[in-house]
Amino acid sequence: MPVAFLGLLTEPDLERPLAELSAGQRRRFDLARALLHAPHVLLLDEPTNHLSIDLVDELTRALRVTPAAVVVATHDRRMRDDLSDWPVLDLGDRAAS
Repeated sequence: MPVAFLGLLTEPDLERPLAELSAGQRRRFDLARALLHAPHVLLLDEPTNHLSIDLVDELTRALRVTPAAVVVATHDRRMRDDLSDWPVLDLGDRAAS
């Protein structure tokens, strides 16, 4: 599967040296690289930190096409809304016993 299919990076960005990419683009590159290795499970802890709204949308679309099981821990309201049809495990606030 080509990296461009994931929607995380544009073809011109794929031609640029990694050092020239923004922090958000480098994060998307790392995620694209992980997705291309066809993992069975993706564990993502606050994956939208430092991403624009458009990039959050792109990330969400990429997560929807991966065949991997995806676990996302996020407080990002937009991502939570976009993934509202996914199962939720609410750990809540648990007091120490």
